[in-house]
Amino acid sequence: MDGPTRQDTKTELLRSAERLIAEKGLGSVSVKMITTDAGARNPSAVHYHFGSIESLIKEVFAKRFREIEEERVRRLEQVKQTDPGDRLIDLWAAAIGPFMEACLEENGRMYVSFCLQFAADPRFDFSQLTAEAGAKSFIGLREQMTACLPDIAPEKINARLRHCFMISLVQAADYAAQVETGDFPPAELAIKDAASCIAAYLGANA
Repeated sequence: MDGPTRQDTKTELLRSAERLIAEKGLGSVSVKMITTDAGARNPSAVHYHFGSIESLIKEVFAKRFREIEEERVRRLEQVKQTDPGDRLIDLWAAAIGPFMEACLEENGRMYVSFCLQFAADPRFDFSQLTAEAGAKSFIGLREQMTACLPDIAPEKINARLRHCFMISLVQAADYAAQVETGDFPPAELAIKDAASCIAAYLGANA
């Protein structure tokens, strides 16, 4: 029987890194742990395929992020022109909906947990990496939200948007925890509630 291909090994390294970091925390996972869990024969497999553990972690983030981004773009294009307050909620619901709905599946919950670890690590610039992963929807989202909030200074909106991306991670992680217990609201309601909270923060005049 043929051994695993290089692509197989690379895929397993990505899976193992995501799962181990989600379960144990970013600071507790070593290259050796990832290599062993992935069943790689070469102890230098991480460096061979990715160059470094940091590059591996970035690729774990970007791979699923790109899939979520495609759905986010589609939903944002379908948001209708309504009252600015309602539109703000609808826009954010479209933006975070695919991420929160992923929590209904085990792999999605694992990714949410991974992202929470990843975003809090000082080695990584979360905003920059989302841009590098191809988050073209964020540019349009910022423009549309600015139009919905004419009384809020653009620089304040930009700062709040950065905060909101982190808030949405925590919201998704909380929903994932509810799903794990089996006592959770329908995704549509959870998304609407999360989007309403973020819209209130974005539009606060303080």
